[in-house]
Order: sequence, then C-alpha cells, then structure tokens
Amino acid sequence: MKADYIENDSDEINNFDGIDLLPESYITDIDIRRVNQDSTLNTLGNKLLELCSSSRLRILNGRFLGDSLGYFTYMCNTGFSTVDYAIASESLLPEVKYFKTNDFTYLSDHVQINLYMNCSIISDTCMKKCLDEKRWHLIKSYKWTELSSSKLIDVLSTENVKKEILDLEMEHFDSNKLGVDGATEKLNKILQTIAENTCKVISKPTKKKKKKIKQVWSDNVVYETKRQINYLGNKIKNNLNDKSLKSKYFELCKKLKKMIKQKKFEYHQKLYKSLSDNLKIIQKNTGMF
Repeated sequence: MKADYIENDSDEINNFDGIDLLPESYITDIDIRRVNQDSTLNTLGNKLLELCSSSRLRILNGRFLGDSLGYFTYMCNTGFSTVDYAIASESLLPEVKYFKTNDFTYLSDHVQINLYMNCSIISDTCMKKCLDEKRWHLIKSYKWTELSSSKLIDVLSTENVKKEILDLEMEHFDSNKLGVDGATEKLNKILQTIAENTCKVISKPTKKKKKKIKQVWSDNVVYETKRQINYLGNKIKNNLNDKSLKSKYFELCKKLKKMIKQKKFEYHQKLYKSLSDNLKIIQKNTGMF
C-alpha cells in the first residue's frame, strides 16, 4: 500500500559537500503505519496520497481505535471500496482520541465515519477576560426577530457603522497572516456591533433535543426490515467473503424501497379517501351538491 508520507525520509542529505540543501525548519516525516482493506489504488487515490505527502496531511482511516483494520466504507453489487476518509494535519494527530467506521445500514451504501478530537475552543486568557467583563462575547449567539429587519436598516444608516465599514474598505492589509488576522478582527467587530443592535442576544444558548419525527405511513413490518438490513450490515463488515450475506442485504434493501413506496401510496390514498368522505358529509349537511 502506498504511504501518505515520504518513506525513508532523512535529513542527512541536508549536508552535501558542505552545502545545506534543506531549510533549517524542515521536519523529517515519521513512518506511521496505516492499514487499509482496500488494496486498489486508482488515479484519484494516488493524487490524494501525493497531496497528503506534500502537505503533511495524514489519513486517519486504519490508524486509530475504532478503525484499526481500515474497514471498507462503500459497498455495491460488484464489491467494496474505501472512498470516505478523515484527513488531518500531522500536528493534530496527538489530539485524535477516536476514529470509527460504522456498519452498513439501510440508509446508504456508504458507512458513517465518526471522529473525536481533544479541542480547546476558548483559551484560559479569553475565558478570564469574559468572566471579568461579565460578557460572554465569544460564545453568545444572536436570534433574528420580527423587528430585526427594520433595526438592521437603522443600524446600517448610523454614522458610526458607516465609518467602520468605510475604514475597513479603505485600509490596506498585507497578504500574510497578520494582515488576514487584522482584517478578520475589524470585520468581526462590525458584525458584532450590527448583531447586538438588531438581534436578540442569547448569552448562554441551550442545546435543544432533536424531536424524532414519526413516519405516519410506517409500521412494524418496515421497522423489522430495517432492523434485518442493519444486522446484515454489521455481519458483512467482518465477513467480506460471504457473498450470501451481501446478496441478502441488497435483496432486503430493494424490498424495503418498494415497501416504503407502497406504504406511502396507501397512506396518501387513505388520507384522500378520508378527506373526500368528510367533504361529502359537509356538503350534505350544508345542502351543497
């Protein structure tokens, strides 16, 4: 399997006949073993690996707990392949806690991949500043209301905001990190001023639980078919050579698709009949024919 890093990399070439060929900042690539069940390498895959090796990016598939065997991520009638990847900078690898390739389900012929990393959203310095000022300006959110539209027009018409926007447009920023950071900071300040004067400020947003949408046309037969497909998807992951499992999987997927189409049709027909019957009753009671 072709590596996503420079194999046998060394900085010994840096001193060749008294000439430094490599910059002082050059970091030698480290051999980090990766496992992949997909042994086929096509043109796009080769380009991806070349991009990784030239940019110090590393593929997470087949390197971490949860996908230590480099499982396939796509399945069709003709076979399996790995086409869904998580890629991160080499410097971020120590922060990766867990990478998982899930089982095949009825929802897609691709599997879902999950990545868990250690992240520090707000630094201690920023947090202390927020607490001292009693203003959570780094984590507050803004909610658009019915009055926000008219307020926005008024705010954009104020001399203060117009001056800030004009200053941003006229100021020259260097094409480097400092220039980008400076422009971003000024733009954020303008947007924050506008948002605070036009929207409802929510200092501590609460996480809402997603409501499960009940499919009114579904029944136990549909549920059981989905369960069987998911069960087979789990079995296939560890029994790739068992053709009977894959055949049964696609047979049930095809059956489920037809079943859902029929259930929806029957539900709409039932709904239409109910509306028609109610309309006839209303017409009869009101004397409308």
